[in-house]
Amino acid sequence: MLGYITIALSLLVTGLGMTSQARKNYLGKSTRGLSLIYFILLAISYSFWVFYGISKKDLVLIIPMSVGAVVSYVILFQIYYYGSNSNKSS
Repeated sequence: MLGYITIALSLLVTGLGMTSQARKNYLGKSTRGLSLIYFILLAISYSFWVFYGISKKDLVLIIPMSVGAVVSYVILFQIYYYGSNSNKSS
């Protein structure tokens, strides 16, 4: 039961919180104010948790951490892409 609650809460944080940030970035075509270092560390951390979950065959880790990893990498791409675009237009 605790595992299911953990999955649900983790998916809420990553699924709603981080995806809303990615959506805001997309709609505004800007990542101004976001920390590149923070999202690099976040993506690496989520990735290692996924690898650990796979090694333990633990879906409680794999499912929410995979969502977090994917969204973190999307935001990193946005930081790169929108940052590159803002430099070109200046």
